[in-house]
Amino acid sequence: MHTPLAHWQHQASAIVSGFLGDWLESRRNPLAVTMQMQQAGQTLHLDATPAIDNPKRTLIILVHGLTEMETIWDFPGRPGYNYATALSERLGATALTVRYNSGRAIHQNGRDFSLMIEQLVAAWPVPVENLFLLGHSMGGLLIRSACHYGQDASHTWIDHLDSCVYLGSPHDGSWLARLAQGTTGLMQQMPRDYLRAAADLVNLRSVGIRNLNQGVILEEDDTAPLLPEVRHFAVCGLIGRRRAHLVNRLVGDALVHEDSACGRGQTGWTLDGEVVFAGIDHIRLAHHPQVLAQLEEWLQ
Repeated sequence: MHTPLAHWQHQASAIVSGFLGDWLESRRNPLAVTMQMQQAGQTLHLDATPAIDNPKRTLIILVHGLTEMETIWDFPGRPGYNYATALSERLGATALTVRYNSGRAIHQNGRDFSLMIEQLVAAWPVPVENLFLLGHSMGGLLIRSACHYGQDASHTWIDHLDSCVYLGSPHDGSWLARLAQGTTGLMQQMPRDYLRAAADLVNLRSVGIRNLNQGVILEEDDTAPLLPEVRHFAVCGLIGRRRAHLVNRLVGDALVHEDSACGRGQTGWTLDGEVVFAGIDHIRLAHHPQVLAQLEEWLQ
């Protein structure tokens, strides 16, 4: 169990890594978060068989978003209770979470995540039969990237993948990330030196943040089709309680517009389900009773 001080340190590291994670990693700074698989708050060492009580043949893995850590999934006032633990009894599954450096390029994390799942499946105490991957925000893009590179590398975990759920993921990019890019670009063209200096400072944002401009998940800056024979679901939130409210058209869930969260700008997409929740903002998509009820309906 983490102490409050340790939790604050981990949270601070997650935030710093989100903004400067690629820079920190290149300098081997200890603040750079390393990718790790966790079960009940404990890191799993996949070079040996994990010591898991009553391991299941079905695994549910939660993947957080930019500047977040695995606690983003916890329901308010209920540490350790999240979508995976809530679904675990219904699905006969073991609940897992991932922690990673969200400032790195999504394609780098995608490759590493695919390899980590491959190691997890190989080391798991019992044969793995089903995998469910749930990603919040950038986490959904990371899942799509891992699926692409896992298929490309003929990783065996792909054969066990049942469903992918994308919660508030900016498949077509985030309006806020594009605004940041456009604003700094404009400031750098200003004649006054202090404006250009301020733009240079703001422009230090990580490559992970830059990937969110257009939802880039591959190294070659291309799109990737959804994996066939796998179920894919998209969850979208909106700030306003009425779907037609003007604020929803302007900012969506505060970070991602509805069309982007549902991947409507992608070509050749077929989702097995999509849902829009008016009145649920971007952060609360990661821990909301209505979303859980929808997941219970989908993931059977």
